[in-house]
Amino acid sequence: MSKKRKPPSSAPSKAYLLSFGDTMTALLAFFIVLNSLAKEQTGANLHSGTGSFIRAVEGTGLPGTYPGKTSKHIRQQDHMNPLYIVEPMEDVEPDKNAGGPDEDSNDIRVVDREKDNFDRFILEMERLYTVRPLAPTEGEVVFDIFHKLNPEPPLLPAAVRNTAMQVLPQLRDERYQVELVVWATTPGESAWNRAIEQSRQLRNELLNGVRMTPSQESRLHAVGQPWLFSDSKRPVMSFVVRKAISTAN
Repeated sequence: MSKKRKPPSSAPSKAYLLSFGDTMTALLAFFIVLNSLAKEQTGANLHSGTGSFIRAVEGTGLPGTYPGKTSKHIRQQDHMNPLYIVEPMEDVEPDKNAGGPDEDSNDIRVVDREKDNFDRFILEMERLYTVRPLAPTEGEVVFDIFHKLNPEPPLLPAAVRNTAMQVLPQLRDERYQVELVVWATTPGESAWNRAIEQSRQLRNELLNGVRMTPSQESRLHAVGQPWLFSDSKRPVMSFVVRKAISTAN
């Protein structure tokens, strides 16, 4: 009786390829997790704004194995944070009887963000510089000058100097103040600083050409400002003459 013929040998199994792919996927995911937990990440991740997961956890004050610099226990502070006014929703009529943005008036302090930032700016300016309020004015006149300034000193053109010589004699009266304003060409910081420097140089040129007392010179102010009116042509400079309200009886 003949023996059973052996089946022909098959091709090598490719199951190891699937196992190798799964292993590489797991290793890749493992290294991605390690990279996200790393304290110092690669420059590409830092440039893209990923940040460090460790640093983010340290700032939240959550309990755990990560060493945090803040408290690990969540507790209510003595005072609640102020509520800021947000933009009103469209197609919603404001309630005239409401005391704030909430429906219930709970007497919580509501802060206007723009006014709060402006108040902080004023306080910072008072801390850095010596400021004093100007006297209330009875009226003012503005002379806008559209002549371009000279590129080199003296900056004041001859035609503008004639106008200035007619304005400066008003300083002999203690009730008058003159403000020399140079308008910045753009709202940028560099243009604003350049306008401030030009106004200072123009003031010195005017004072060198006239004879005034220190009291009169102190009432000639040099100012550099950006032009905020898009619907009107920007002058190069302006003379603002103000008359203070007389306090004499």
